[in-house]
Amino acid sequence: MDSGVNYIVNNTGIPTSEWGKYKPAGVNPDGPSVDFSELLSGKNQEITGKLTDGAKKTLQRLKANPNSISKRDWMDLMHELNAMGAISDLDYGWTRVDFHFVPLGDMDNPYSISPDLQNTLDRINQWPGSPLDYLDQWAFSLKKWGAELSRERNSDGTPKYKDVSPVYEQASACGRVSNLIKSLLPADLFAEKQGGRA
Repeated sequence: MDSGVNYIVNNTGIPTSEWGKYKPAGVNPDGPSVDFSELLSGKNQEITGKLTDGAKKTLQRLKANPNSISKRDWMDLMHELNAMGAISDLDYGWTRVDFHFVPLGDMDNPYSISPDLQNTLDRINQWPGSPLDYLDQWAFSLKKWGAELSRERNSDGTPKYKDVSPVYEQASACGRVSNLIKSLLPADLFAEKQGGRA
C-alpha cells in the first residue's frame, strides 16, 4: 500500500477494547485470499473441515437465514478464516466490521468524502444482520465513490487525484471475501467421517 494513503476509522459498534482480539493473524499477509476457482475444486470442504463448530454454525445460519448474523459471530468466522490463511490479512483488514478502513488518498491532497459514502457508512453501521449484503453495499458505494473521485478535476482540467486505486482495491476485497463465503456455503459443514465403517 502506498505510504501516501491514510485511513480514517469509523466504529461500527464492537468496543475498541475488543479490537485486539481480531487483529490480523499474519499467516497470509499480502494475499491472495483463496480463489473462487480453488473452492470449486473441493477446497471448500477442506476449509470448512478445519473450522470450529461455532464458525460452522455461523455458516449454517448464514445459509438458512442470511439476515440473522451478529457482528461478533461474523468477526469470529472471519478471524478463523484469516488465521488459517484463507483470507489474507489485507482482505481481512479491508472488510472488517468492528471498524472501517476508509482510504483517504494522498495526505497532501486527501479524497473528499461524498454524501453518498457517508450515508452508506451510517446505514451499515446499524448492521443489517446480513454480512453478504453488508459487503455488497460497501463495495457498491466504494466503486461509486471511486468513479466520482476519478471525475473530479483541478481548475486546469487535470485530474484532482493521481491515484484512486485504493478505493477500488477495497471494493475488490469485499468481492473476494463475499465470493469465498458464498463458496463455503454448499459444503457439508458437519460431515461425519466414515472411517472404520463397513
